[in-house]
Amino acid sequence: MRRTIFLMAVIISIIAYQTSSAESQINNQDKEGIENSKVNIKAVLKSYEWALNNSDVDKVMRLYTRDGVFMPSNKPTAIGYAQVTKAYQHVFKDLDLEVSFHIDEIVVRGDLAFARTVSDGEIRLLNKKINIKNNSRELFVMKRADHSWKIYRYMFNEAGPQH
Repeated sequence: MRRTIFLMAVIISIIAYQTSSAESQINNQDKEGIENSKVNIKAVLKSYEWALNNSDVDKVMRLYTRDGVFMPSNKPTAIGYAQVTKAYQHVFKDLDLEVSFHIDEIVVRGDLAFARTVSDGEIRLLNKKINIKNNSRELFVMKRADHSWKIYRYMFNEAGPQH
């Protein structure tokens, strides 16, 4: 009887160890996947910054999902590829941007993520030939599409006084 109890205790210990080890391996893979996603999202945001600063509509649109949504401050919401493209064409016709994004937070949950950023720099109003300071905050909702991260929803507004 003691021998049976001892063997059962050993078997239970082995199963518990294997389960714990497997869970640990899965958690490490999840953490690694999340960290890789964050690196890829940062690269998308850097590419977006470059595209804005170079008034490159084609590059911007390669960073969006086909069903992306662009919600600029004080402008109509652009929904879907055609409207978003047209919105950026208008932006680049009216403005010359020299902005930098600073990432405050990236949260990844499966195939969706969000990035909260602030940006600064200068915006040149082309029709008035004047420069204004940019001080905005942004929210990017990212979606994994075709094995890469893309902008799914994007909105920004001017940042108020900082506390």
